[in-house]
Order: sequence, then structure tokens, then C-alpha cells
Amino acid sequence: MEPFEYTVGAVAELTGVSIRTLHHYDEIGLLEPSARSKAGYRLYSDADLQRLQRILFYRELDLGLPDITAVLADPAIGDEDHLRRQRELLTAKTTRYQSMIALIDKELTARRIGITLTSAERLLVLGVDKLIDRADEITEKWGHTPEFIQRRDRTVHYTEQDWQTLRTEQATIHQHLADAMHAGLPAASPQAMDLAEQHLHHWFHDCPHETHRNLATAYRTNQRSGLNYDDMAPGLSQYIHDAILANCHRHEPNSVDIG
Repeated sequence: MEPFEYTVGAVAELTGVSIRTLHHYDEIGLLEPSARSKAGYRLYSDADLQRLQRILFYRELDLGLPDITAVLADPAIGDEDHLRRQRELLTAKTTRYQSMIALIDKELTARRIGITLTSAERLLVLGVDKLIDRADEITEKWGHTPEFIQRRDRTVHYTEQDWQTLRTEQATIHQHLADAMHAGLPAASPQAMDLAEQHLHHWFHDCPHETHRNLATAYRTNQRSGLNYDDMAPGLSQYIHDAILANCHRHEPNSVDIG
């Protein structure tokens, strides 16, 4: 064998490309060996192997053989151009795969907290992606509680329409509470307390008044939740907190009306 000349068997072993495929590439003019032995066997040079490398990269990038043939036949595209183009295509493909992996990870995380909507559906309801992004934090803090388990078991069966209905109900209650605050109604007024009663989160888990009281305290001390309410109306988080506590108090045995 002459220096830098490889038999078809050697190329197949070196690259993992089958002999049959190499024969096919030769037959269609995609990869013709530079020489033949005296016995008529194909012999490939280093330049042939470099061309094969280009072919294999383009195949990995899902280009068809006719497209690869046309690209490699273009005299305006040099070796460095091929390398740059392949790098760009591989980078784009890698980015796409990384995005797909991220979506799969997010879906697995969502299932842990009982959310099984599609990505498109999540964009429509409750900012659920925010819940998913905080799933590890939520699970670590609340995952052992009966409320968390009940929430997960309930919401896993919710449809897009269920989430839309929930969203509409909560938005309406929050708006009515904001209207009451703007109207100057005290948080302990019967109207505000009635709205606080509607605020009970039966959509997610059973919520007796003592649980609602604890949630109100959590809302008030959680900067994220407070900001969400205060973005609607400055001071709303405090108003909702106070209305919930007042409503819980009036449902306590032997409570005195403070409205």
C-alpha cells in the first residue's frame, strides 16, 4: 500500500462507516477514492478521509446526500468555510437540544408538584411556570405537609379549562378586594371579610380558617407574594392579610364582632 492510501476496509474500520456505504458514496460520486490498486481495489488518501469527515458531519446535521454533494462541489466554499458552517450548525443544534432537555427537566419537575399541562397551556394560566421554577424550594419547604400532598393530587387532574376558571375566580376576588380598599372600607368590614371568605383556596386543598390564617401570614412575610398583590395596588397585600385575619377571627367560637 502506498503512503497515505487506505483500503476501503481500513477506512471502514477507522471511521465506522460500512463498506457498503463507502461503495455507495463512490457510485453516486460523493466520495470517489483517489486511486485504485493494481488489483482494482479502492484506495483512499488523507484528502479523501477529510472529505469523508465533512460528509459525516453534514449527515449528522441531517443534510441529505444530494445537498451534501452540492455543498462540497461548490468551488466558492473552502475547507475553513466548511468548518465554520458546520460549527455554526452544530452550535444551533446543540442549543436546540439543550432547550429540549430544559423543557423535559421542567416537565419532570412540574409533575412533582402535580402540574401536567402542556407548555402552551402553562403560558395561559396562573404563571404556572413560576411555580415550576420554584419547585425545589416549594417541595423542600412544604412537600411534607398534607396541604402540599392534597394540592398535588388535586391539580394533577386539572384541565386547561379548570386552570382558566381558577385564574378568573382568583383575579375577580383580588380585584374586588382592591376595589374595597380603594373605597376606604376597613379590612375588618363585613364586605372585606366576605371577600376574604371567598379567598379560601379550596381549589388546591382543604382550607379551614386556621389554615387560611397561616397562609395569610405566609403571604405577608413572603416578599414575592406581597409584591404580586402590591403590583395590583400598593398596600393590597397588607389589606388582604388583615381581611383574612379578621374573617378568621369572626369564625372563631365566642368571637366578638369587630366589623
